[in-house]
Amino acid sequence: MALNSKRIFSVIISAIILSTLFFINANASKNIDTLTAYNTEIICIAHRGDWHSYPENSAEAVKTASEYGLVSVDVRLTSDNEVVLMADPTTDRMCVDEKGSTVSGNVSDYTLSQLQEFCLRSANGTEKNGKTDFHPASLEDVLSVGDTELMLNTNCADFKSVYNKVKSLDELDRVIFRFSDSNNEILKTVGNISDINYCGNYQGNIVFLASDVINKCAEKNITTVELGSKNGHGVLYDNFLMKKFNSEQKAMVSMTGGRCGKRTDNEIGWDDLISRGYSVIETDYPQELSTYIKKAADVKADLSRYVSLYEDTDLTPYTSDTEKAFRTALSEAEKKIDKSSSLSELENARYNLQASFDNLTVGEKKAVTLAFDFTVGRAVAFVLCGGAVVAAQIFFYKRRETDKK
Repeated sequence: MALNSKRIFSVIISAIILSTLFFINANASKNIDTLTAYNTEIICIAHRGDWHSYPENSAEAVKTASEYGLVSVDVRLTSDNEVVLMADPTTDRMCVDEKGSTVSGNVSDYTLSQLQEFCLRSANGTEKNGKTDFHPASLEDVLSVGDTELMLNTNCADFKSVYNKVKSLDELDRVIFRFSDSNNEILKTVGNISDINYCGNYQGNIVFLASDVINKCAEKNITTVELGSKNGHGVLYDNFLMKKFNSEQKAMVSMTGGRCGKRTDNEIGWDDLISRGYSVIETDYPQELSTYIKKAADVKADLSRYVSLYEDTDLTPYTSDTEKAFRTALSEAEKKIDKSSSLSELENARYNLQASFDNLTVGEKKAVTLAFDFTVGRAVAFVLCGGAVVAAQIFFYKRRETDKK
């Protein structure tokens, strides 16, 4: 009877575990990596499209920038609850009438058709840029042409309307929702909606708050967390914080508005941030960043070939110091291959590996004195092993005494 009870108990426990796993899997948020743009190690996000060639957030700017990966666009609601691509709450910076005069007013006070009668200023607007023949684009205009993947910059107040529009167009797989609100507000707004991709968000410089956001996003299976701070030496750029990300998560940074610690939006800034652990970068220079990413990928491929070529090298004939230098360079190269690394990191690893191999010197091995490196972990292991030995001795001693009796 006792055996049957144990079997019944095991079956019940197994059923509970399987049901729980199924429930978690069924309700988990979609992984953002389902988008094609996320197939690369370093991800380029073109800020407001190719606004150097066309007006920002215009359909033409979005279409042109699609070749670089992901395109971030700003969306707002019109008075008739349509979704239009416009960064500011007002029309003043980007819109002019047929005569080229500034159009003033709130975006939300116009219908979509009224807004699309206006012309857009070139590039990123302001009075220094003249009138173009391009008009404000609706979200439907952009999603109905081509297969561009979009990051929709919105806020929690407008989310439901924007979400309903994207869903009605059956294009949820092509967009990522990005919010300007706090992470807690984002999670509250999205709630149990599980058919969308969206980013987590933390803007600030307090390490435990940033860690909390990363952890909460991991629990929700949100794989990209945007971090931002104008403090160039703040906690957002420390290795300690980057270690909070699990293997499935990505750290995102925007090079606009100084939210990247005021780093420059060029190869120097990108290289620094990537070396610190960021792998999703929003930029105003997508063509240049894409070139940088390709160059880094080519160097990584070269480094992988060097590792494959050298990893089985017989080091027996070589001196201890040159062997040690080579092993160190090989280990560092393997680490750089296994993660998202900056161009400078990869180039340095490639150079060091090649140089250490070339410097291997045939000669007599030096005597090596092995020193015990004391660590807390080793001390604990030593104590546990000692305790186990003592316990075993006591057990066998008592067993022998029992056998004698």
